[in-house]
Amino acid sequence: MKFIQLTLSALLMLHAAFSSAAEVHQHQSRDIGNMPTPQITLQVFRDATDGVNVHVTTKNYRLNAPDSPIADTSTVLQGHAHIFINGDKRQRLYGEDLHIPQAWLTPGVNQIAVSLNSHQHENWTSDNNTIVGSVFINLALPSLVLHNYSSQPVALQHNHHE
Repeated sequence: MKFIQLTLSALLMLHAAFSSAAEVHQHQSRDIGNMPTPQITLQVFRDATDGVNVHVTTKNYRLNAPDSPIADTSTVLQGHAHIFINGDKRQRLYGEDLHIPQAWLTPGVNQIAVSLNSHQHENWTSDNNTIVGSVFINLALPSLVLHNYSSQPVALQHNHHE
């Protein structure tokens, strides 16, 4: 019975995430144009003392601070990321790793979403789709990650059924 409740809770949060993707991002959108499409993947690990650590992997995108030296923007998009915990924007990210304290998480299922943004805070989009990665976790379960989603995954994976 508890498994069914957890599954239903995760499915409801998943539905809310996908049906309100625009709500997760509180800024205007900016199409990537003819640049290579940025890709994003999230990995979440338990922190030894508090909360979780998240590693953000990107391809065709450079995470950096607005005042960092400008790289060649003719070959790769750059900007920062916005971090959302259960739909609430919590911080910006200028590198690949971040810590999420336990105090930001609720008991049960939590969603961590990361959107890629220009330094003018516009959400990068491709074909009218916001470039975002999202992961659902439950700290109470041995297997921390319940579901991992990316609008543009770094590596497409498919298990072949035999």
